[in-house]
Amino acid sequence: MDIDTGQQIQFKKATIEYRETGFLSPIVLDYVSKSDKLSPFYGNYPSPESFEKQIELKKSFENRKVLVDVLKRQYKSSKLKSDQLDELLDQNTFTITTGHQLCLFTGPLYFVFKIVSVVNTCKILKKKYLGYNFIPIFWMASEDHDFEEANHFFLKDKKVEWESGQGGAVGRMSAVGMKELAKEIKDSFGVGYHAAELHQLFENAYTRYENVADATRFLIHELFGSSGVISIDGDDADLKALAIPYFKEEFTSQKSFKAVERTSAELGKSYNLQVTPREINLFYLDEEFRERIIASGEKFTVNHTELEYSKAEILDLLEESPEKFSPNVVLRPFYQEVILPNLAYIGGGGELAYWFQLKGVFDVHNIPFPILMLRNSAMFIEKKVAEKIERIGLKQGDLFLDQIKLEKLVVSEKSSDELNLDNEMEELEKVFGKIENRLKDIDPTLEKSAKSGLARTERIVKNLEKKMFRSTRKKEKELINTINAVKENLFPSQGLQERRWNFSVFYARMGEVFIQECLDNLDPFDSSLTILIEE
Repeated sequence: MDIDTGQQIQFKKATIEYRETGFLSPIVLDYVSKSDKLSPFYGNYPSPESFEKQIELKKSFENRKVLVDVLKRQYKSSKLKSDQLDELLDQNTFTITTGHQLCLFTGPLYFVFKIVSVVNTCKILKKKYLGYNFIPIFWMASEDHDFEEANHFFLKDKKVEWESGQGGAVGRMSAVGMKELAKEIKDSFGVGYHAAELHQLFENAYTRYENVADATRFLIHELFGSSGVISIDGDDADLKALAIPYFKEEFTSQKSFKAVERTSAELGKSYNLQVTPREINLFYLDEEFRERIIASGEKFTVNHTELEYSKAEILDLLEESPEKFSPNVVLRPFYQEVILPNLAYIGGGGELAYWFQLKGVFDVHNIPFPILMLRNSAMFIEKKVAEKIERIGLKQGDLFLDQIKLEKLVVSEKSSDELNLDNEMEELEKVFGKIENRLKDIDPTLEKSAKSGLARTERIVKNLEKKMFRSTRKKEKELINTINAVKENLFPSQGLQERRWNFSVFYARMGEVFIQECLDNLDPFDSSLTILIEE
């Protein structure tokens, strides 16, 4: 990586509508375009004006004291001042929340974009609603047990992976083996001041803190502490105690299951569904495992274990040890809204798709459904890549064409040869039209033969066009290599940068300037992908 302080790096901003990118599902595209088909599946639509109604819905929130006490305990060893947390005791303070798995060193780049989105939303709301305060929250999905999704990150083509024999909730995992991993990746960040800074950040997070949750909290505070971001770990007995009345209903009435089934039946008429509800939407959480609780006749069993409880026993256990119960994808969003004075949740397209299935759960429990906001999405085009794009003559929308279409577009524009036989085909169609008329005069049944002959000729011409393109493509080898390099940089592994690369790919070169560029250029209320082009 380049040795560069990043201080002189400047970007110009462009945007492209999500519909033109091909990277969002129909349900999310309909949401950002305010399709009437989706209106029954969410509450207030995300605009700054909508928050006035949402504030009214959430004004009766009562769990502030417990929330602040838990956060003070979780932040005991951090630099965060307690008066920042005390703001949450004020009835006029509300939260804007995002969240993610506790991926190694934040995992994919959109982890950072999510946090930028909540920070900027709070800034906008503070200017609009002067009598209120808004705090950006990062919900640490510490109870997630999908270790293979969280144990790595990518530095462009290099995969950095943490091997661990531990099981259960990722947030509870000890950072064992991280000292060795820190040494191993030292050179991977490159050389220069920011590379050393990144390595120190990794080492401080994963060798000074006992578990992954604490390490992640430290990372977020180091990157976004000055923006007022507070991280919360829902894996807490006191917080879960607030949700006991709702968790109880999983074992007594299955309200959540029935509500999601009803909503999904309606939503499924138009869209693919993300969530399959279960009768019991809770896991049993222990130090070494997180397993589904299954209703089995009059008993409740824990999957892949010998644990079994009667209804009375499991309700008693819930009262005595709420920390042993972990909400699944259906109840986790609901649990979040029970314990936070929250107005909006900011997530990716996949997250919003499953939130739409959950509206009925909130309705049956009489809990306000938050405003759903699509997180910001961005692409960074480094100067050397921008120069290649300009040299080739690509337009902004061209970048999102698939490889073959883009190659054909560029090769045909650069080549002196005509790569289509449209004019010739038009002449052939006229000839076959004359033949068809002649044949009809002789024998009407021969008309079909003329049409078949034209269809075969069209196929031959198309095949000849393909051969012409392949031949010309060989002549333009340097051009094709340039296109490939551009596409791989902007769409690594045929996806967006944000879904593959770690933030350190850019931070190693730019330092804090990278975070600031994101904060300065990403608008949470703009439903388009942001392109930042280095000048």
